[in-house]
Amino acid sequence: MRREKTATGLVTGPRASLLLITTTEQSRELLSPAAAELSTIEKRTVAIDTQAQDQLLRHRRIWEQKSILRRVYNEEFFARLLAFRKPNGLSVEVGAGPGFFKQFAPDIVSTDLIWCPWLDAIADAQQLPFRSNSVANVFGLDMLHHLATPMTFLGEVSRVLVPGGRLILVEPWITPFSYFIFRFLHQERCDLSETPWIVNPSGEALEKLAFDGNQAIPYLLFGPRHRSSTLGSLPELKLLALEPFCLFAYLLSGGFKPMNLLPESLYPALSKFERATSPLWRRVAALRVLLVLEKSISTQGEGNGNGNGTK
Repeated sequence: MRREKTATGLVTGPRASLLLITTTEQSRELLSPAAAELSTIEKRTVAIDTQAQDQLLRHRRIWEQKSILRRVYNEEFFARLLAFRKPNGLSVEVGAGPGFFKQFAPDIVSTDLIWCPWLDAIADAQQLPFRSNSVANVFGLDMLHHLATPMTFLGEVSRVLVPGGRLILVEPWITPFSYFIFRFLHQERCDLSETPWIVNPSGEALEKLAFDGNQAIPYLLFGPRHRSSTLGSLPELKLLALEPFCLFAYLLSGGFKPMNLLPESLYPALSKFERATSPLWRRVAALRVLLVLEKSISTQGEGNGNGNGTK
């Protein structure tokens, strides 16, 4: 039996109990700390959410059946995420769920609070089991708006990122058109009355179901009204990019519903048209946003402004 190596970014103290290694070969290679430290996991951290697992399995079945959906995700979502990736170092995906990004970028360590056999590890995004200044990139797709305390997560990301490291997210975004879609045609909530930029004063984790989300959360945090409040609580992070995108192709594909109104042969032309016309509609109709936050290389004398990459 070969000797397994320990990941340099993995915590080997009390936080180690927040992560469970799966039995995949790659996860053993990337994330093998002392087995004794990982054998006792807090029950609330790894409790099996069968409802969430059933939903993830449904999504995986639809993913396999709809090649157009895979193409939209690969070319519109995943390619945007990887375009801002910092080279070298440990890259982690949080809220990896059905594991689609892992298929596209297999070298990234995939984690989620829900145990699934296709992921590398169980980890709570609001209490990350990595050493401070040890992770080069943290990726997330449609996960921020599912968190009970998103500011706790953002603080944890600030802690674990190396100087110059990046948090790279694709999330729902509120525009006049998307608000109608999310508010009336989507199963998740879209509540603009919440105040996610306020840090939970008790410091206690709030309980919620994995698929209970509010699609307005990313906009409430990083939209023009409360962006400064959010970044003011994250002195080490600066907003590097904010790019609203996504409209025609994803809607016509039907997403994770069985329907599909977009023949795959028409996708290249529609995608090209969507990108070319994006400046005309992204402020009023974009469904998603690319968010990139970067940890300051030197925290002294550097602000946490809106970043030159915002759009």
